[in-house]
Amino acid sequence: MTRTRILVADSLRIFRAGVCSLLERDSDFEVVEAGTLDEVLDVVAHRCPDIALIDLDLRPLGGVVAVQKLAKRCSTYMIVWSFEPSRETVLAAVRSGAHGFLHKEISPEGLVRALHGVVQGEAPLSRDLATLMIDALHGQDERTRARERAAVLSSRERQVLDLLAEGARNKQIAALLTISEFTAKRHVQNILQKLELPSRGAAATFYRTAFGSSEEAPAVASPVG
Repeated sequence: MTRTRILVADSLRIFRAGVCSLLERDSDFEVVEAGTLDEVLDVVAHRCPDIALIDLDLRPLGGVVAVQKLAKRCSTYMIVWSFEPSRETVLAAVRSGAHGFLHKEISPEGLVRALHGVVQGEAPLSRDLATLMIDALHGQDERTRARERAAVLSSRERQVLDLLAEGARNKQIAALLTISEFTAKRHVQNILQKLELPSRGAAATFYRTAFGSSEEAPAVASPVG
């Protein structure tokens, strides 16, 4: 009988040893292990595993990079897992080439069942993680739409919107951009009109939807006098 070859790639030695010990009890599985990306590449250089369990924080570059590199060498069924999955990390892993994502708090029985399911063609993605991924996709769609709307703003209006998102009032905006308070007020009015927003608070919310925090936003032209 051909056994399913499973690679357990995890930087935490104790955790990795526990997972390997669990899987080795199943006569259907042949288990190999790796503690770093280099060790993963050494393993697949000899023989590609059928399934790879890859820690999201695998040293030194993370599980997403490991998935990308492994995908170039093998047709392995790759599963990323983490103790603290977020919608962004689940989506990033799947987009990098992972076939599934598991929570590391899964029960031993649940893990074995999930791996047997993979052999039978099932995708190992729990309902809560599937929901996270769907939310992430919806969030990206919403951000794309918001950025398309923001394209109608001039460079100066983008600067004013940035300051609105930080809670600046008209007087503060005027001082920071070296313009009159009346001009600052007109820019705010134009922003609300162009984006069809009811208030300054709504403009700040729109900004966060389109660009995240002000530190994450793309740079706009520097203020001029």
